[in-house]
Parts: sequence; structure tokens; C-alpha cells
Amino acid sequence: MRSSLRWPPSLIAKWFFLLVLFVGVVSTSLLCTSDACASELHRTSGVLGEGTSWSIPWYSIESDEDGPTVLVTGGMHGNEPAGSAAAGQIRHWNIARGKLVVIPSLNRLGLDAEMRWFPVHRNDRSLRDLNRNFPKLENLQPRTLLCETVWEFVESERPDFVFDLHEGFDFPTSNSKSVGSSVIFSPSDEQHHLAQKMLDAVNETVDDDTRRFVPLSRNGAAQGSLVRACADVLGVRSFILETTFKEQPLSFRTFQHRVMVSTALKEIGLLDSDSTDRMTSSLEHHRLSVGLFDAAGTTAKGLKNVSQSFDSEEFELVRIGPHDLSASTLSQFDVLIFPGGSGSRQGRAIGSDGREAIRKFVKDGGGVIGICAGAYLCSAHYDWSLHIINTSVFNETIEIPGVGRKSMWYRGGPSDVEMELTSEGEEIFSQSNRLDVRYQNGPIMDVGPDDHLPEWTPLAWFRSEVVRYEPQEGTMIDSPAIIAAPFGNGRVMCISPHPEATPGLENIITEAVKWSAQRDGSHTASEPDSQLEEASTSPAQE
Repeated sequence: MRSSLRWPPSLIAKWFFLLVLFVGVVSTSLLCTSDACASELHRTSGVLGEGTSWSIPWYSIESDEDGPTVLVTGGMHGNEPAGSAAAGQIRHWNIARGKLVVIPSLNRLGLDAEMRWFPVHRNDRSLRDLNRNFPKLENLQPRTLLCETVWEFVESERPDFVFDLHEGFDFPTSNSKSVGSSVIFSPSDEQHHLAQKMLDAVNETVDDDTRRFVPLSRNGAAQGSLVRACADVLGVRSFILETTFKEQPLSFRTFQHRVMVSTALKEIGLLDSDSTDRMTSSLEHHRLSVGLFDAAGTTAKGLKNVSQSFDSEEFELVRIGPHDLSASTLSQFDVLIFPGGSGSRQGRAIGSDGREAIRKFVKDGGGVIGICAGAYLCSAHYDWSLHIINTSVFNETIEIPGVGRKSMWYRGGPSDVEMELTSEGEEIFSQSNRLDVRYQNGPIMDVGPDDHLPEWTPLAWFRSEVVRYEPQEGTMIDSPAIIAAPFGNGRVMCISPHPEATPGLENIITEAVKWSAQRDGSHTASEPDSQLEEASTSPAQE
């Protein structure tokens, strides 16, 4: 790999424009390692509106082999995160020819605020929607500084195709007021052909006919939208690709966006092979790639809490779902996190093939972290468990006088409990010995039934407990709160409470990732200390 600076001819002509708007451009040249392409790729990145509150990163991949220029954009509306997430993943693709330009977060401030509008103009009805303020045939001047900056960049790149990634609130097959799950374009034979290719591919991911993707080409994109401006003013073949956020996890919606874009780029010649499964960069070795499971059995709040723990450039966090649980896809990640929610629902969503893929991932050196429900999932207790750490859990069903039969895993709503780190836990997490941590029905763990699995090491103990029913008394206190163990060449950590939801303890999750990825510099879990014997011989809490 070598580094160089390469200025495309079209940018040399706009030297002053570059100095003002694209400060800090970084360019990297590399030899493409994908079997799909043998030409040299030149990766460039920069920032639009450098120095403004709304500055927008962009990325470019250019091949030495001639081909079309394609622009992919996302995050126009801040309440539509799938397009931004997908574009952020697409920027890592290796193209075979031509040029791919990606702007993942056009409305970065809106995405941060989870607001549809551009926050700077949120009180101005005429300016707040970015996608109504690009040029129109009757008025070629963009109506905001952000739109003007983006438009000048688009003009300078002169794309042959534009794909703008969006989301709708419902499925158009059942709600005509929504444009979700659709491909929007201006009618022409050529555009209809490409749209149909994308529709055919993405509908292969749909099991429910009421959620099928449809073409919307009668009126094309809205006046003032980026796609309509590119089509009418620049004569560019342009498409809006819409997924639907109703009752569908983010991981699945980004997957559907990648399916459509990969299909289109193969059809027009930028790609020689499908790139749908590519989500991270093998080039950024200094960053830890973390896959956060996002499907049935997870909660929006739990996913948000985990995600907010990763606000450092040290990590690349990607939402993944059952469709991503293949060996080739998992190989892009250092660590997988299974968050709170329902362990049984996560286990059923993963399925037997997914469980085997995860087990192989860890055996080959990957890391897995289970938080609360995810710790149930990692255990050796249930048939739907991953069986990657030898734990059983206290879940007996007991007859409670005057109440009925109740399962002992349930201890009520969220509350704070006291947790004491072991010496090894203190070393890994860089936290003080005794901590108050949020707890909500995480597993009460003990040694499991599988003697073939390695022994685990306690990293923290519960020193207080939550009790709802009398038989639970004494079962939580002095039981392990966090444990860790090797599995093959990899590492597993189970966390019963919720440090990610406890102010001041969020770094426990990021330090757990470093340890699981074997980037912490400490001894491995296969080197137990005296505490392991204590955990292995502690009496069952049931």
C-alpha cells in the first residue's frame, strides 16, 4: 500500500472552489484486493462546508479503468437513518471501473437530532426540508447555503447516475400516502429497466407481499429534490431508493438499500460482483469493527444506549441482522454485541445456521459480548442459546402462594444494584472496585452443564440484589455479574447488568470490546487466575 495525492482533472479547473469548500482532503491509493477488480483504486475524502456547523463528509473511490461516475447520497432527512447507514457502508466497496462518490450524511445535524428537517431552518417551513431547496428549471439557484454547497459539488463531479437513499413511514401497497419501499424515478425506458432490476433483487428479500417494493415513476421525484434537480437540470439518470421503517429493524433496511445499490452498480458496470455483504473497511486496521445485533428480541432503547457508548473514532459500529450471519460477512468484524431485550427471541431470529456461523466466528478468533438478554443468549442453558460459555441461569418456575406459577428470571422493572469488580475486572474496565449499576432481569449465572466448554472467570460480583418473589431471596447477591471465557481462539464476555445505561459506566462496554477483540494487551481468558477456581466451585444459586 502506498500514499499519494491525486487531483482529478475536473477539480483542477476549480482550484479556488476546492480551497474554499474542500479543505483537508485526504487521498489514499491502494491496490484493490477484491477478486472483482484488478485495477488500482484511488480513495479520496473531504468535507463540504468546512468550518460550518453542518459540515458534510464525502468519499470517493476512483478506478484507473474507465467507467461511469455514480453519486450515492443518504441522510437527507434526519429521521431516515437507514439511507445514511447504508451509504456509510457503501463507501467501503471496491469498484471495478469508473468512479463512486458517496455522501452518507447530507443532513448530519438532523440525523444527530433525529429530526426530519434541517435544524438550522427548522422554524422556516419553506427552508427546513433540504429536499425541496435544490434547483428547479424555473429557478436554478439553490435556496440554502447547504444546498448550494452540495449542488456545486455535484456539478463538479458530473455524475452519470445518482442514487439518493431514503425511508418512508409505511408500505405503499397498503398505504398510498407513503412512498416507502419504492424506487422513484422519471419515466424512460432506460430508467425503467434499471429500476426493475433493483426491484426484482430487493423483492427477493421480502416474504410478505404487502411489503413488496414498487416503482413510482408517474410523477417522478418531487420538485426541488436533489434527484429531480439532477434529472431536469443536469440530465442525469437519477433515482430515489426508499425503504420502510415501520416494524422493520435498521439492519434490515440498510441491507435492502445495499441490495438495490449493488444491483444497480453491477448493471451499469461499476461492479463485477455483488457487494451487498460488504459493510466495513479492511483498510482501517486501527479501528475496531463492531457488529451490533439488531433484529427481533432487541429494543430501540437498548440499541441506542449501546450505540451511544461508541462515540470514538476508535470504533466502527454497524447494525447487523440474521441476514448478515454468514462466515464471509462476519469476517469483517472484530466483535459482535448481543444487547438487552429478549434472549429467546434473539435466539429464534438467529436460527441454527446463524448460531453455527457465530460459533465459528468466535472459534476463529472473534469476540462476542452478551448484555443482559445477550448473556442469556450466550449461555449453555437453552436449546436456542449459542453455547459459547458454560453458564446456566436461575429460571425455575415456582408456585407462589396467592399469585400462581412464576418464572424466577423476572425480578421487576429497572433498578440500581451494587457491583464489585474483581482485580481482573478492575484492570480490564479501568473502574473503581464498587459500583452502582442499572439492572433489569439479567441472568443470575452459575456453572453450566457443558464440561467441554472452558471454565469462565468472574470479572464482577453482585453485592446487592433485586427480589420480587420470596424464592429469589439470596440467589442474586454474591453471584457473578460479569464473566469471561475463551472459546476456541476467541473470547466471550457476559454482562448481566446494564453499564451502557448507567451514567459514568459506559466505558465498560468499550473496554469489553477491546478485551474481546484481544486489543487490550492483557492476558487472555485462557489464563485463569485464582478467581476462576472460586467461580467454578461456588454453589448453584438455584
